[in-house]
Amino acid sequence: MRNKVFRLVVVTILMSIGICGCQKAPERSANRDILHAKDSVEDEMAAIVNESESAMENDMQEINSTIGTGDNVITIRAQMPDVPQNVYNMVLGENEALTKDVLTEFLGSETGNIKDLSEEAQKEMEQIKEENEQGEERAEYSVFGNAPIYKLSDEQKTASFSYGTGAYYQDELLYEKCASIYKSADETVLEEADSKNVYMNAEKILLAKLSLIGMTEIDIYKITQYQKENVTFYEIEFTPSYEGMGIVHEFGSITSGEIFPSGKAWICEESIATLSLDACIGKVETQEKCETVLSWSQIEKILETNLNSGKINGSNKAVLTEVEFLYYPIYKEDENKLELVPVWHIYTPMSVWTKNEELAEAFTENGSIWSICVNAVSGEIVRSE
Repeated sequence: MRNKVFRLVVVTILMSIGICGCQKAPERSANRDILHAKDSVEDEMAAIVNESESAMENDMQEINSTIGTGDNVITIRAQMPDVPQNVYNMVLGENEALTKDVLTEFLGSETGNIKDLSEEAQKEMEQIKEENEQGEERAEYSVFGNAPIYKLSDEQKTASFSYGTGAYYQDELLYEKCASIYKSADETVLEEADSKNVYMNAEKILLAKLSLIGMTEIDIYKITQYQKENVTFYEIEFTPSYEGMGIVHEFGSITSGEIFPSGKAWICEESIATLSLDACIGKVETQEKCETVLSWSQIEKILETNLNSGKINGSNKAVLTEVEFLYYPIYKEDENKLELVPVWHIYTPMSVWTKNEELAEAFTENGSIWSICVNAVSGEIVRSE
């Protein structure tokens, strides 16, 4: 069993105390300070974006593609994802509806002996920030939202709102029960195809709680079962979802300027032991429908064009195993807004290829992409790794 690092600790400390509009291909682009005229690659990309969709794609269930030639190829073996009828460009801001009254309901106290710990939590957070700024190894990170921290507790349960975009909840007794076996339990990642009932039940339990703060839709992408003797609990990893589309989750917020909304929960005995929502509950401020999105055949041509031009690299020893149609979050730090951009995300999970020596060599030593997000409207490469 792999070494388990309790990643919820960091989130607990923090929580408890666009591109979608139909863009024109740029006539000129900048390389540092030197402007150059639109080249043939950009012409080719624009032509691909303006193509008509192939009707045959509507019946595709599996992707079995090899793009490029020789050693410089991208091989994709994956299930075709569902593409919603309605796809939007959205901008999220702070959620002013996250008041103390709503937090009281979210806490769900059964004793009624609720203490307001908001002032202490705010001071503790400011102290953590100050110590981080003064530390030799300062952590660089961005925070979505500016609202104050609210925290309530009845000693049996604790709940908080942070920055107007995040939330936290914990049932102390259930949490301790789960935590007691976390490091020593048998650990099994449950595939959705084989554990549909578990996924459906987890979603039902979470939404019953999340609906209290306005979340009515989530995208669960991983469930891990922990079991030891007579104790079993499930770790649920998810993102917010908007009309059937979740958010890219493979990267995570690892540096300043990045905000990747993410949620995690432990469910035990049909109840939530702990729940953290990082930048998950921002308010949708603008929502513009995308009139057209790029089809899979267009995405393949875009990959091929970028492969041939040397903008991305492939390897005949590597295979990309996942294709998803999701939103990619772009943080507008100056405006304190989060833009959600629809993308085709093609990748092999890092958790998979880092355990495979041959794949790791192909992706790292040969510089082959293991993950790429292509804007589903403009064809622009939003991110590649």
